[in-house]
Amino acid sequence: MLALAHLRNGHPYVQLAAGFGVGTTTAYRYVTEAAEVRAALAPTLAEAVRAASMKAFVLLDGTLLPIDRIAADRRAGRVRRARGRWR
Repeated sequence: MLALAHLRNGHPYVQLAAGFGVGTTTAYRYVTEAAEVRAALAPTLAEAVRAASMKAFVLLDGTLLPIDRIAADRRAGRVRRARGRWR
């Protein structure tokens, strides 16, 4: 909960430590460890882009981004034709 409070609200470590009854160093360590776990579970950039390309829209930092799949398919077709892989 301490790490989530910091990641969601950005509370300073001193405030988190006092609220959860732990030391400031412990609060820092919990937040750092939680961030490392999240980073280890996160997809790579290539995986995220591949997954996003299959969707109708994506949320990026809370912003809804529409994806024009028809235009993307058209562009991909042009690339394939230019490389001689598609007639």
